[in-house]
Amino acid sequence: MLRRVWLGISGGLLGGTLVGIGEALVVLSGASTGEYQALVYATVLYALIGVAMGIGVGIGLAVLGMVFKKLSDPRAWSLGFLGVLVPLGLVIARYVVNKVVYAEQGVPMTGNLAILGAFAAIALLTLWLVPIVLTKTPLRMLAEPRGTAAAYSGILTLAAIFSFAPSGEDPAGVLAPENPATDAPGGAPDAVLVVIDTLRSDVLGAYGDEGGLSPNIDKVAAEGVLFEEYITQASWTRASFASLYSSMLPSGHKCILKAENLPDDVVTLAEVMDAHGYATGGLPNNINVTRSFNFQQGFDYFSYQAPSYIAGAAESSAQLSMYNVLRKVRDKVTAGSYTVTDYYQPSEVVLENARGFIEANREKNNRYFLVVHLMEPHDPYFAHPYDGNAVGRAWNPNPDPSEAPRLKELYRNEVKWVDQELGKFFDWMREEGAWDNTLVVLTADHGEEFQEHGGWWHGITLYDEQIHVPLIIKPPGRELAGARVPWQVREIDVAPTIGTFAQAELPPTWQGKDIFDSDAKSTIEQMLNPPPPPVLPEDEDGVADADNDGEAQAEAGPVVTPETLARVAVAEQNFEGNDIQAIRKGGCKYIEANEGNPRGLPTTALFELDGDPTEQKNLAGGDAGRCDPSALQSEMKDTIATSADNEITNDEGEMSCSDCERLMALGYMSDCTGPCGG
Repeated sequence: MLRRVWLGISGGLLGGTLVGIGEALVVLSGASTGEYQALVYATVLYALIGVAMGIGVGIGLAVLGMVFKKLSDPRAWSLGFLGVLVPLGLVIARYVVNKVVYAEQGVPMTGNLAILGAFAAIALLTLWLVPIVLTKTPLRMLAEPRGTAAAYSGILTLAAIFSFAPSGEDPAGVLAPENPATDAPGGAPDAVLVVIDTLRSDVLGAYGDEGGLSPNIDKVAAEGVLFEEYITQASWTRASFASLYSSMLPSGHKCILKAENLPDDVVTLAEVMDAHGYATGGLPNNINVTRSFNFQQGFDYFSYQAPSYIAGAAESSAQLSMYNVLRKVRDKVTAGSYTVTDYYQPSEVVLENARGFIEANREKNNRYFLVVHLMEPHDPYFAHPYDGNAVGRAWNPNPDPSEAPRLKELYRNEVKWVDQELGKFFDWMREEGAWDNTLVVLTADHGEEFQEHGGWWHGITLYDEQIHVPLIIKPPGRELAGARVPWQVREIDVAPTIGTFAQAELPPTWQGKDIFDSDAKSTIEQMLNPPPPPVLPEDEDGVADADNDGEAQAEAGPVVTPETLARVAVAEQNFEGNDIQAIRKGGCKYIEANEGNPRGLPTTALFELDGDPTEQKNLAGGDAGRCDPSALQSEMKDTIATSADNEITNDEGEMSCSDCERLMALGYMSDCTGPCGG
């Protein structure tokens, strides 16, 4: 009987080790983390899991051996091996197929049968081949304790050598490259792009809120230019950042679904800045926009502000499935007392790292471009000062509607907190002389819903509470200070604007355009310094002749107005089965959603925003007023089709368990059974 238990443990040990090494190799072959600890970590952790499962299988084999007296040792070892390999592999395979092939719509019966058939074939092959190997080859030693120990020790030694071999490079890259500014155009400014995750515009004083939450952001608005109608191209982080960096609609950059990475074929803002002599730095603070999804493109220094790791894990090891077993144990032990660093790094930590990047590059006289990603006020919404209390989408996905005031107050306190920390950072820049001649852009990737349309959080609608967010630009030298721009601009316009300030050549693939083009800039200047009223020509009787003045204006060319400067904004979303497109133009907004979408959105919606800014009166199918739904739909479809007509191919990657768990902790995933092997 003990012999059977041992054979189960032996097979389970090597089966678990094989699964772990396989997953580690997948992790390390994907988007690079810059270190290789995952291989040795997986070799140890998965072996322990294999042993635990192998004990159970071994006991079962002992019972089976009493019933079937002819159960051979090689066959018993094979069953122990398969008892670990098949259950984990089957669950993970089904998850990946659902994610990559069926876009989270559920695997149909034919797909499930195909997966089961594949694993049945693997099991039959193992049951046939392994007994031959364990009886007729030198590998028969694996069926003995010393042989198993020797084989595992050899695997562990090789994994350790590979994992800990010094690379001589910082995984984050080079903090301050050697004099890239020698190639930067003369007079081009340093640039800092601050993205505050999940920030609505209507909670800022500069946008009309009277709660006093954002005095420091409001001060930046007073020193720069505030855009009243700024629209993002998606309402969840990965797709939105992809548009921000690539100046393309989601249909263009093709990073839309949860399983999709940012393709190598896109040209990012960081790549453009790097090519024009800038030291480029990125401080991503959300797993969606890290190396795991290929967002490091173009950055000399790219340091994920990762949540705290446990059990000695590094970034690569934290992407392993079984790492999250430890995490779940910790979460159960600490349930009800939440720690912010388990979800993201707080603003004070990220901004301290931003100071380090700026200081290092100023010391070398480098021209620099830095992206700072702050997670407050993204959920979980933490009380301030931190006391362990928080509300998050991961553990409370659908709060009672009566909770909206309380959750919104927690959200607003997060806004107040991030504003305070930004104030300290901006004051430091002023004291260091790094403020006046720096281009500072402050924006958000999307907003947040608090029951305005019967839901919560973000990512599954394209209503304005989720895509109408702040944009404040402080040009170097405080040019245009205090201006408020009333016309509509878009997220895809930010990269061309920063690139133009850097005097860079803009890629032809970019679909946005400089926010401060000549017409816009001259109009803003006239808004700040209105010219004196024109002197009208007089007729023979000395009376001002308005008709002649109109003829003179017509001869001078078309009149530039805020209406003519407004840019058509198209947004797209395919998130958790909600496939949505929207267009916002001329004070009208048209939205289409797929039939039977999980959120229950109407398949068509039409709003006249001037009279209905909160989008409560759906005019679709009724009196559309001055809005033409057919024309809006046609332009939306044409714009999306034009955007999608390029050589870029979508890049689908296999999501690691750790990435899935982090997405789930931030509310982007509802289940991680597949990649986490449970």
